[in-house]
Amino acid sequence: MRALLQAGFRQREERVKVLIPSRMRAGGAWTDVCIHNVSSRGLMAGCDAPPPSGEYVEIRRGTIVIVGRVRWTDGRFFGVQAQDRLSVRSLIDEPRLTSRPKPANEVPTEAERRSNRRLEVEAQMARRLERSRAFASAFQYALAAAVVLIVAGLGASMVYDTLSRPAQQITQAMSGAAAQP
Repeated sequence: MRALLQAGFRQREERVKVLIPSRMRAGGAWTDVCIHNVSSRGLMAGCDAPPPSGEYVEIRRGTIVIVGRVRWTDGRFFGVQAQDRLSVRSLIDEPRLTSRPKPANEVPTEAERRSNRRLEVEAQMARRLERSRAFASAFQYALAAAVVLIVAGLGASMVYDTLSRPAQQITQAMSGAAAQP
């Protein structure tokens, strides 16, 4: 049955769920993005104004640079097919640069500091969202387990009632036969 359902579909590579604040250059402009899941061939990210499908983007996390093409968009989220294979572990373990590397003679501006705060706020919101999803998942699991236990208890009670009636009749018949000599 499973083979019939998968006929004509490629095996989907496993995604690793992450929340990694990053920077993206699309169409010559830089913007903040948050990577939500990664595989060795691409990633899903989110931002306020996602690039259109077909556009080439450059995503930076620390010293790692990912060049790829946007394959789909859905609201704030978009999928990127990477030009090269990605090392999921190195992307997760890569420390985030507090700011882009600056030339020795450049002085930080107010706009760059606001950009860092925006990244921190988005990362905090992403962590809060992930905690909320984890809680909802645990609550859903507990609720499903409780429903299964209640249904199992009701089923066991019905089976007990069904099987105890003939046993009671047999017991009554045997006690009545033993009382008559």
